[in-house]
Amino acid sequence: VERVVATGWDSDPAAPRHLPFEPSGWDSDPPPPPPQRQQAEAEKPRMSWADMAQEDELAAAAAEEDAAAAAADDDGEEGEEEEAGGAGRPRARLTREQRELHRFRNVLRKDDFICLERVKGQLVNILAGLELHAGVFSTAEQKRIVDCVYGLQEMGKRGELGDRTYTEPEKWMRGKGRVTIQFGCCYNYATDRKGNPPGIIRTFVSDPIPELFKVMIKRLVRWRILPTDCVPDSCIVNMYDPGDCIPPHIDSHDFVRPFCTVSFLSECDILFGSSLKIAGPGEFTGSFAIPLPVGSVLVINGNGADVAKHCVPAVPSKRL
Repeated sequence: VERVVATGWDSDPAAPRHLPFEPSGWDSDPPPPPPQRQQAEAEKPRMSWADMAQEDELAAAAAEEDAAAAAADDDGEEGEEEEAGGAGRPRARLTREQRELHRFRNVLRKDDFICLERVKGQLVNILAGLELHAGVFSTAEQKRIVDCVYGLQEMGKRGELGDRTYTEPEKWMRGKGRVTIQFGCCYNYATDRKGNPPGIIRTFVSDPIPELFKVMIKRLVRWRILPTDCVPDSCIVNMYDPGDCIPPHIDSHDFVRPFCTVSFLSECDILFGSSLKIAGPGEFTGSFAIPLPVGSVLVINGNGADVAKHCVPAVPSKRL
C-alpha cells in the first residue's frame, strides 16, 4: 500500500481515481437486497472477520451520524430551494465506500514537526518521525470505543480479565495511580517480585486484543496511518482521572517502531524533549508540546521515538 506523504496540515490530498483501500467494515452500509434470490446469492459480498464481528454495532454509529447530517443538509437545501422557488429533490445517499473515502480525505495530517536540539554534540530534529492524524474517529465512533473501554474496566473490576491484564493501583500522590488494561502482551514497567525486568514478559500470555480494537487497527492500516508491515498486535489502555500523568520516558525497544497513541474523552498535551525535567508532582517541563485532539492518532517513530523522551503531564479531566 502506498503511504501518504504529507507536508503540514493536508486536509485534502489528491483524490485517487479509485478507493485506495477496501472499506473497513466500520462505516457499513450494505446495499439493498436484489429482487431475485438467485441474483442475491450470486452477488452476496464476502464479509471479513471484522465486518462480521462488529457490523451491527458500528453500522449503528454510522447510521446515527448519517441521519443527523442528512437532516441538517436537507433543512439547508430546502430553505435555499424555497427561496429560489424550486422544488426540493431527494439527495442521493452515499454508499459506504463513498462515505469512507470522504472521511479518509478529510483527515488532517501533520508531519513537519521541528525541534532542534544538540544531542551527542550534533544538532538534530528530535521530532523527526512524528505524525499527527486528526479526525480519524468520528464522535459516534469515539462513543462506541469509550463505552467498550468502560465495559472492559467493569470486567476487570469483577476479575473477569486475565491475570495482570487489568491494573488499578492505589493513588498515593498526585499523578500516580492511573488504571491500565493490557492486551496482546504484558508489559512490565519495573522489575517485579518474580525478578522479571522492565519490558515485555515473554513467558506470559495476556488477553487477546478485543474485536473492536482490531477494527480500529484495520482502519489505521487501511487509511495509511500505520504501515502494512507494522500492524499492531498489542495495546495498552491508559485510563486517566484528573491529575494522572505519564512520566518522561522512551518506550522500550521491545515494541517495534512505529507505535501510536489514540486519544479519547479530552484533549491534552504530550511533551517531547531530549531532556525533560520534573517540575512537581505530575508536572513536567519540555522543549515541545503537541496538543492531542480527541479522535486523533499520534504516530511515534524515528527520532521522536528513540531520541526524544515524551511524557503526559497531569491531565485536567478524564482521558483515555
